[in-house]
Amino acid sequence: MELVKDPGKCCGCGACEQVCPKSAITMQEDEHGFLYPQIDGAKCVDCGLCLKTCAFQSGYPTRKEYDPPFGYAARHKDPEILMNSRSGGAFTAISDQILKMGGVIYGVGYEGRGYRKVVHKRAQTARERDEFCGSKYVQSDMRQVYRQVKQDLQDGCWVLFTGTGCQTGALHKFLGKEYARLLTMDLVCYGVPSPKVWRDFLDMREREERCRISAVDFRDKKKFGWKTHRETITVGKVRKKEISSRLYTKIFIKALATRPSCFECVYVNQNRVGDITIADFWGHEEAVPGFAQDDRGVSLVMVNTEKGKQIWEMARDDLDVEECTGYPYRHSRMQTPTAKPKQYDEFWQDYRDRGFDYIMKKYCGYDVILPEDWKKKVRKLAGKCKRKLKKVLKKILK
Repeated sequence: MELVKDPGKCCGCGACEQVCPKSAITMQEDEHGFLYPQIDGAKCVDCGLCLKTCAFQSGYPTRKEYDPPFGYAARHKDPEILMNSRSGGAFTAISDQILKMGGVIYGVGYEGRGYRKVVHKRAQTARERDEFCGSKYVQSDMRQVYRQVKQDLQDGCWVLFTGTGCQTGALHKFLGKEYARLLTMDLVCYGVPSPKVWRDFLDMREREERCRISAVDFRDKKKFGWKTHRETITVGKVRKKEISSRLYTKIFIKALATRPSCFECVYVNQNRVGDITIADFWGHEEAVPGFAQDDRGVSLVMVNTEKGKQIWEMARDDLDVEECTGYPYRHSRMQTPTAKPKQYDEFWQDYRDRGFDYIMKKYCGYDVILPEDWKKKVRKLAGKCKRKLKKVLKKILK
């Protein structure tokens, strides 16, 4: 059986791997760093369950019960929680309700050394959950999360699952039935960049600074505000150094390292796959004039189901909220998929042939200068100065 004929038709959610009864499918990284399913022909029995479970190709179950969905501008009342969130902190307020009921949260965090591996993981406490706060502009590895979610639900546990539209749609398709204690919350997504490019970016920073990375912030709101998109990488643990730039941001915004399926995304609409949808509320100044004008972030919350509304009503006590149901939201990723850039194929060709440092210079205008390079440049400059000084002295002595 062949699962993927066209990379643009696979979002890499991994549902096919986790649903396979014979463990014949494994998700393997291609040359760009994206995960695709590979089938072991010796194990496959052609049951077709993988294709039936592929929501990206066979269609996804929408959660839409309200038309239009209830819409809200929201911001957390706790200033510390607000500043640790990338938008308005709605995720924290909603997930707190699930934790109060003894439930668990699934979201995106890190695994291993130096923030290199971005993964979906499970949290049982507020402290564990806080790792999920903040944007991660990298495609997360789902690992065996769908199976974990199913087991939690079968054990009678409340579960909040958060992810992109394709990840959330994949979970519902994998489960194949409704669970009263499952709340899903999908994110309005611009597209997911390559994990390999992200690893190379971090490797570059460590080579430049000769120091291990100790923290990352994909969008540093504390330094630059909510609307200014700049990343901050921290190196060192004792004598810390923060490096802020728009280098990785440029790659992300230009969609040069984005997964091919994102340009054909079937989740770009208001027929959402989550009980609740959250996003940055761009254009909130027009939707709710006078609300949160200080550039500290605002969440757009769309409530799509009755279950979502029940949890949302509980979470509202922790938030400042203004309703804007029916407002024509300006978020472009609910209208059309991200456009494939003209330089997309050229970018990947350069990446394969010339490496990461070259694409940083060509597409971001950044010369990667290592400590060894600086020493060579200083020696070369000193030699030139010495020769010039000799010429000047000769002229004076004449």
